[in-house]
Amino acid sequence: MKSFSQLLTSSSDILCKISQHSHTIQQINSVFQNSLPTPLNSHCHVANLREQILIIYTDSSIWATWLRYMTPELKQKWQKNQFMPPIQDVVIKVYPL
Repeated sequence: MKSFSQLLTSSSDILCKISQHSHTIQQINSVFQNSLPTPLNSHCHVANLREQILIIYTDSSIWATWLRYMTPELKQKWQKNQFMPPIQDVVIKVYPL
């Protein structure tokens, strides 16, 4: 029987893939947060990246609208950032606190 750390480090196991995806999401969220203006960055975060579609959660429709307005500019910034994977589209969803 494998230990938990062995499961996380084994490249063929699903837990390893989940761990790597989680780490990728954390890196993307860090870049995302740093590219937003101060009031907006505390109201939204990266939820997932799936098939080059970035999914972002906000806590109100006001912040979602502001973020939708900024999306083209943000995508241009992200293309220049070496830590961001290619992003075809951004989906913004409202999840109130």
